[in-house]
Amino acid sequence: MLIQQNWQALKPLLAQYQIQPNRDEILIRYAQGALARAEKDYPQAVKLYQQITVDNPNLIYPQFDLGVMLFENKQYLQAEQTLKQVQPYLSVEMQKLTDRYLQAIEQAQGWQMDFRLQYIQTDNVNNASSQREIQLGGMTFIKEEGSLPQKATGFRYGIGASKETNLSGHYFLTLNGDIGGVHYWDNQDYNEKSLYFSTGLKYRSYIHTASISPFWEQNWLGSARYSQNYGVNIAYSRELSDKFSLSNRFTHTQKRYKDKNTAARYDGYLNGLNSTLYYYLNPNITLFVGADFQREINRDKAESSNKWGGNIGTILRAKQIGLRLSGGYFKRHFRANNFYTQNQYKRLDKERQFNASIWHEKLQWKGFVPKLNYKYRRIDSNIPQFYARQNSEWFMTVEKVF
Repeated sequence: MLIQQNWQALKPLLAQYQIQPNRDEILIRYAQGALARAEKDYPQAVKLYQQITVDNPNLIYPQFDLGVMLFENKQYLQAEQTLKQVQPYLSVEMQKLTDRYLQAIEQAQGWQMDFRLQYIQTDNVNNASSQREIQLGGMTFIKEEGSLPQKATGFRYGIGASKETNLSGHYFLTLNGDIGGVHYWDNQDYNEKSLYFSTGLKYRSYIHTASISPFWEQNWLGSARYSQNYGVNIAYSRELSDKFSLSNRFTHTQKRYKDKNTAARYDGYLNGLNSTLYYYLNPNITLFVGADFQREINRDKAESSNKWGGNIGTILRAKQIGLRLSGGYFKRHFRANNFYTQNQYKRLDKERQFNASIWHEKLQWKGFVPKLNYKYRRIDSNIPQFYARQNSEWFMTVEKVF
């Protein structure tokens, strides 16, 4: 049963064997450890196999199994040490398998490069309301063309590098850097550039991942420095079962703007909380649903808000075609009466989002995968002449992870 990995049948047989007078304690621990590994109880499996190898250092293959368990449980330093120690005593085929595990450990802790390039076309690059007439104080104002939605065509680009180094046990040091932006060749006033860096500590096991990462970001709009952000990301994810997993993230961001007039209104901080539940229906279908909450506190209380909502989506794969669809709905309540309402009432926005992405696994070159994407966003506001807007984008992305 152990060799055949028939774990349900193994349980009663193991219980019966444990009460036999001439039982083999090593075999019991070996079977218990294999059963714990099958049930994803890696701490117990590792503990049992460590007992076997300490009490019986001449048993080679339990040491190899221990090294593999440590690898699967993200304890790379211990896994590497155990596998290298046992490798010379293994058969030639098992030595080759050990080399593959050692290479995987090295790759997991090496620099991971990410390259992004996408063609982008938008009908509202300035996020403006399309309402031309404005009623204010009993008077009617007509917007200039530059204050109405503007079209733009260009490309978005980025290159990132990240690294995770196993310090001890389940703990990793993380480093992450990214340079990116968007360039519009027909509306360059809205070109953007950004520089991002973060470092932190991460805990990883087969079941859990938890991390805390302070970050810093510098943004440019056009050719001038626009804003600087810094803060911390805290994340936690867990495999609930073979079918379900849960991912959570909290972000605290301090915002500082270069322009004094902008800073006088928008300097402040933002707290964001996201929780997403994934359901793996089968290897080709993943469903997910998420909830979001965001609190933004600015110097201008009328521009401070609470925003909450949710999203739902799916990832499909069929005959080498991949498809990702998602939609979301959010409400944003502002905290003080708005100037444009002559301080009579607060601003309220309702936001709808839809995103789609499609790709074909055969349409790639040296790991570069093109994807066709569509993004739609609509905001309805109780002050529509200034804040109601919508924009849609078709864009092609080319992504590669080295």
